[in-house]
Amino acid sequence: MIEGTTGEFFQPFSNIKFLLAILYLGILSSLGTSYLSNYALSKIAAAQMSVFSNVATLITIIAGVLFLNEVFHFYHLIGGIMIIIGVIRTNFAGKKSKKDSKEYL
Repeated sequence: MIEGTTGEFFQPFSNIKFLLAILYLGILSSLGTSYLSNYALSKIAAAQMSVFSNVATLITIIAGVLFLNEVFHFYHLIGGIMIIIGVIRTNFAGKKSKKDSKEYL
């Protein structure tokens, strides 16, 4: 405002691609994931839900490759495999430890 460049700040809002990107990020990405997270919390434990939030990174990588034609590197694959292994091990380890604790009772 001091330099008189306020018009430049609002200029991107005249571009339809920019507006669609803002609406996508605001409605689908933020609001949609919030509703889905709340629904998941009503079905599974919060600890399991927090582990599944790591899968969002995989979805972001896949979306970038498919929709934005980004390059898929080898380290994306390694990181994705590590995330999947972590989610699976956490969920199965939690079930196993509950089962083991019931045997001792």
